[in-house]
Amino acid sequence: MTNDLKLIASTAILPVLADFLEDLNEDKAFKTDMKMATLNLIGQIRKLDERIMKHASNETTEQQVNIQIAFRQWLKSAQSTEEN
Repeated sequence: MTNDLKLIASTAILPVLADFLEDLNEDKAFKTDMKMATLNLIGQIRKLDERIMKHASNETTEQQVNIQIAFRQWLKSAQSTEEN
């Protein structure tokens, strides 16, 4: 696997992780110290994503979105499998 592909995959999955952490924070899943650490991590993920994707081509941006969609669909299918 190339470094470019690893970078695209990382910058695709990390924002999804940040979204999940934001949801957990809104649901009050964390105590104060963990909530602060989570908010810090979310901020770092957002900054990294912005910095990397700022100069990305349209193709790279599209790949990032496609990976995010595929990752979310994979998680939903894994959840469905567990429930059955």
